[in-house]
Parts: sequence; structure tokens; C-alpha cells
Amino acid sequence: MRISEDFLKKEDLRSQLFGETWRTLIPEVFRDVPTYYDKGNAVASLGTCACWSGIFAQAVHRRLRRGAKVLDVCSGIHEVPLKLLALDPTLEIHAVDGSPHMTAEGQRRAHERNLTIHARVCDAHVLPFPDNSFDAVTLQFASRHLEIIRAFKEIHRVLKPGGIFCHDDMLRPASRIVELPYLAYLRFSVWFTAKLFGSSAESMRCVGYFAKAIRHFYKPRELDELLKGVGFVDIESRSFLTGVMSYHISTKPSA
Repeated sequence: MRISEDFLKKEDLRSQLFGETWRTLIPEVFRDVPTYYDKGNAVASLGTCACWSGIFAQAVHRRLRRGAKVLDVCSGIHEVPLKLLALDPTLEIHAVDGSPHMTAEGQRRAHERNLTIHARVCDAHVLPFPDNSFDAVTLQFASRHLEIIRAFKEIHRVLKPGGIFCHDDMLRPASRIVELPYLAYLRFSVWFTAKLFGSSAESMRCVGYFAKAIRHFYKPRELDELLKGVGFVDIESRSFLTGVMSYHISTKPSA
């Protein structure tokens, strides 16, 4: 397991740029958005987020055995767990998230469907589970707000040997031609969504952050290399619009 010096420097820069935002503003943003999270994402992504999330859930489902034990990290309103349970109700799903407000909304949605998702509020960088606990770990639409190396190492720790890590997020586009208009659109769409749904002052202060976080995030191939550096193997990936959205499914070696 060896992380390159370039990735360590990149993570240090991300922490310097966004550490205060992660600690203070992001928790307030997720206090504000649970009830309109789906609608906000639909507006900001022109309807593509829900579609891509469904593609991701199907890709994960194909890799799981019946009755598998799954952990969803940064679960929010339990979007991934709910999709997976709709595909296979025999799964045992646990969820962790740093926001009690997002977790409460996720639990409400699960109870509404008579589904059980074992949820805890905790820090994604310090998972409250023993080593080798899960057959699969999922992480969707949240890693931009995390110290990636710390979070990925924790995920690697709690996975069983042979278990899979399934990551899905908006990444930095591989093409500069796509990146520039995409970031401009992202700034506008986040501002428009915040205005449309009457977001809090804290959410409005984060309007520029989301595009800046993407600008300093990873391209799809860079994420491949980072996963390898953490110790994952057999990486499968798929991208939409040259990396605007990408998923990666990787494996913790059996030995």
C-alpha cells in the first residue's frame, strides 16, 4: 500500500483550501437540504443525477451475493441503500453519515417503505466497525467533502478480504473542453437551486465552493491510481460525459 507524493500533496492542498468549509459550513448545508435534496439535485444536474445513481446501483447489485452485508458511507437520505434493497431485499445494509438531519430523512423514507437500514451518525474518517466487517462498501456523491485518503483507508479496513468498494461521484472532467463550461454551469446551477428552494445563509455561502471543490478534485484515471495506492485491485470504472460523473468498483485483495 503506497500513496504517491503527488496525491499526498493534492490532499494537503484540498485540506488547506476546504478544511474550514468541511468542518463548519457543510454540516449546516446538510441541515438545510434534506427535504428538497432530490429536487435540488434534479434541477442542478438537469435530471441526470437520479439516472446515474440508478445505473450505479445496478452495477453494484450485479456484484453482490444475496444476503450480503453492505455499508453505505455518507449515506445522506439513504439513496443508494433504498435502491439496492429494491433490487434485493435480502441485503443487510448499514449506513453512516455525519448529518443527523439527512439521516433522519433517510430513515423516514426507509420506514415509509417498510425497509430496515441500520443507521449511525458518525465521522466517515473514523468508522465505528471492526476490521473485515462488510462484503461491500458504497460511497456516492460525497467524497468531494472528505479527506479522501483517510476515508478510503477506513473503507479498506472495514471491508472483508475479497469485498468490493463501490464509489460514485462527480469528478473533475478529463477533458478541459468539458471542464470549463461544466464548472461555469455548476456555479450557476447551485446558485439557482439555492435561490429556488430558499436555502439558508450557510448554503448560499457555499455556492462557489462546489465548483471549486470539483476543480481541485480527481479525474477518473487519477481516482483509479489513488484506489490502487490505498490497496484496491481489479478496478472497474465507467464515466458519463468524460468524467462529469464516474463510478469505480474495486476489490480488497483476498490475501
